[in-house]
Amino acid sequence: MTPALLPLLLLAAPRAAAAPRPAGETVISQSITIRAKSSGPSVSVPPPSPTPPVVDEVLGSLSLGRGAAPAPPERVRVAPDAARLDAPFPAPPFLALSPENIRALYDAWTFEVLDSRGNAVRRRRGVGRLRGALVWDGNADDGLLALAPGRSYRYRFTGRRGGRAFVVESEPARIGSFSRTDFSGETRLEAAADLVFVPGSARFSPAAGRYLDAMTAALRAAGPRQDGTYRLELDAASPRGRLARSRAAALAARLAASIPDDLARVKVAVVRAARAPAVAALVPPAAGPALRIK
Repeated sequence: MTPALLPLLLLAAPRAAAAPRPAGETVISQSITIRAKSSGPSVSVPPPSPTPPVVDEVLGSLSLGRGAAPAPPERVRVAPDAARLDAPFPAPPFLALSPENIRALYDAWTFEVLDSRGNAVRRRRGVGRLRGALVWDGNADDGLLALAPGRSYRYRFTGRRGGRAFVVESEPARIGSFSRTDFSGETRLEAAADLVFVPGSARFSPAAGRYLDAMTAALRAAGPRQDGTYRLELDAASPRGRLARSRAAALAARLAASIPDDLARVKVAVVRAARAPAVAALVPPAAGPALRIK
């Protein structure tokens, strides 16, 4: 069958089906589906999807799965007692925070003393509101002396309640000298070496008089030790170096001329600086009745 006759047959099929058929005649029919030949390969169209910029914008606006960033703690800065710390040999406490200065509510707190490098030299923690002042006496957590003369220190109080926090922080304060009395009653008057000597020299600095005069007055008031001597200590980076020996001789001569007393009775111990280079006067307890322990 030629392709040209195919449309005529298709048009004639309905008419033949509608014509009456004689009785007893058998009719055979068949459905034929005709598909045209494909003219080329099929085109694959991807399903619609959002563009990458739209996805990035939506994901950036969601906090789901990332967690909301906590709000930074509120900070309040206070000024230290700089006038008292600038005087020769202030006594502890060197830093103090009164609970009356804290108006915010808190359930837990942390009190830290930080040096000029940001290292915590003392740390305390507690729960509930403060009932007394928080003070720093110059010691570390282990009870040993941590204060190094000539360096700066500050405190940081952090209060927390219900997932929120606030910080009360003092401005750094340089502590050039200090006094400290131990359990035996001996008082240590310590000053930074650069306050007494010209850096790199055994010559006294212009400010040395206010510190050496205070040391001399304290030693004279206490009197000599039981062995009849007056003692100073020179903390040096190189105890056996020429500079340390020259500075020790200058201190002994200055003290002997100021007391005045025999130069042989003035002892200057040169030790390696554990905290910072410094000059210290070791003042014995004031004379009084002897304490007898039975």
